Amino acid sequence: MLAYALAALLAAGAPAAAALAQSSTVGSGQVQINQAPTNGPFGAFQIVQCDGPTLPGDASSLAYLASFKAQTGRDYVPCDFKGFMGQVQFLMNVMIVLGVLAGIGVSAYAGYLYITGTEKNISKAKEIFPKLAWGFILMLTAWFIVYQILVWLTGSGGYLAGGGS
Repeated sequence: MLAYALAALLAAGAPAAAALAQSSTVGSGQVQINQAPTNGPFGAFQIVQCDGPTLPGDASSLAYLASFKAQTGRDYVPCDFKGFMGQVQFLMNVMIVLGVLAGIGVSAYAGYLYITGTEKNISKAKEIFPKLAWGFILMLTAWFIVYQILVWLTGSGGYLAGGGS
């Protein structure tokens, strides 16, 4: 089951590569812009969270931004420092989800060992449960520290710094 989920997650990157291949030039410069929203098996899931370079403020860029919002239903996220920090936060959140899923699996395994009833399995399960709890606390603490650093670096509390202050 976990292998299927990871394979599907990696396959979601294939539409992103196809979307990156569809690009156009904006303005007088040769700036490549992602034209198509990523729509894979998970909806609008994107591994890369930014959409392209920071655009100049000319009329063609503003028209592109308006068409981008009309097509995708969200604001354009440039690949600048805040976009990079949003990518770091996104990857951290993905790791938290994978850590929780691994914790559920280890908890189920330890529970199975505990209910089998043999003394050896019960003692092994009693060793696993405290390690699982400490690992979960460590994971949440690491997430909180990285989240706070990202908020301080970007100056906002919003995900991808799009809805924050």
